Amino acid sequence: MITTSYCRKEGIPTICLGRLMREGVIKRVGRGVYLAGEGSWDEYYFFQHRYTKAIFSYATALHLLGVIDKIPQVMDVTVHRSYKFNEAMDGVLVHYVEKRIHELGVVEAPTMFGNNVRIYSYERTLCDFIAHQEQMDREIFVKIVRSYEHYAGKDIHALYEIALAMDIVKEVKAIMEVVCLPVGCFDPR
Repeated sequence: MITTSYCRKEGIPTICLGRLMREGVIKRVGRGVYLAGEGSWDEYYFFQHRYTKAIFSYATALHLLGVIDKIPQVMDVTVHRSYKFNEAMDGVLVHYVEKRIHELGVVEAPTMFGNNVRIYSYERTLCDFIAHQEQMDREIFVKIVRSYEHYAGKDIHALYEIALAMDIVKEVKAIMEVVCLPVGCFDPR
């Protein structure tokens, strides 16, 4: 895969991309994105390449973290409230948040093709689920909260810091202590 932005950054004349296309070495698969003949279409990577402010969230983030096996039917992405997409997108569920918490809990994870994309950590995703629990499917909500106890990369301090920044410490503490963490474990004091 090669992009026009990569060519510009590396000082490669973009006219070379046109030549390679005419010779059949690469094909254009999106605006500014080209694949070699044997290249694979990576939906997550290409989406984020095109919409750089979008961060994969909710079920999409949990899938990319390896927490859930089922490939989500829609792509969950989060952007800050002032970000606008130029066109409507099928199969994409956009969540809007305040700019101050947009970058909170961002990590990188590989797609199934090995390309790194920006997603929310389990801790941030858990806080999003708790903050919006009235809109979540109850069965999925309980499963996600309970599975955090067994998540290999869990970071209670990061969970606390994210909950603090999102102003939902009481809600997170109440749920986590009831469902899966020992009493007092969530409070770092």
